[in-house]
Amino acid sequence: MKYLNPMLCSFMLCSLALLAGAGALRAEELSLDQMVCALNPDQCSAPFGDRRVRGISATASVSGAVRPPGSFDITLNFPYNSAALTEDSRAKLDRVAKALTEPSTNNLEIIVSGHTDASGSAQYNLLLSERRAQAVRRFLITERGIEPNRLVAKGYGKTQPLFPSDPYNDLNRRVQFQNANYATASVPTAAPATAAGPVAPPAAAKPSIQPAKGKPPRATPAAAPGQGDGL
Repeated sequence: MKYLNPMLCSFMLCSLALLAGAGALRAEELSLDQMVCALNPDQCSAPFGDRRVRGISATASVSGAVRPPGSFDITLNFPYNSAALTEDSRAKLDRVAKALTEPSTNNLEIIVSGHTDASGSAQYNLLLSERRAQAVRRFLITERGIEPNRLVAKGYGKTQPLFPSDPYNDLNRRVQFQNANYATASVPTAAPATAAGPVAPPAAAKPSIQPAKGKPPRATPAAAPGQGDGL
């Protein structure tokens, strides 16, 4: 054929764009080596850089991204207003479990913290993020054999956004894994953790947690509990 059908060309271009987009999304996921390096940076020859925040790691940057030292985070999808792990989330946590059993990390105590964006009320997000952090901890212990005394779960709601200057950014909804040896350098300082069970809602000045599917419409910080998932 001398000429290609314009509609066929358009379809082919769209298909290529979708494939490229899917590849880019897969590229955003952290590799096993990146997770290990993030948790134990002293053992790495190069600093950990998360491409989701354009290679910015730890503390603050001009873009406003904030990540505690010795940590990495992943996006886990939960059903709306639920702490049930999806198959996709379990697959991601399988990779996290492998990172936690590498020779340079298998003796580290890890803080599992959940964070939300700014949607919904502070108390609602805090309690839901705590339930989700506990669900992640429970999965790693009961289904992947991680020692219970190595994992501490915390829920922070919306008090520790990855992007303080963009509180509704999707990347604020995440689960973070941090080497406890670096926890004292985190910003801001976290409330005392519990190894299991929900924590009481902290005062307005305290920390935040975690991600999920089915994000409801953004609500103002004063929204009544249940009006916004934030995760």
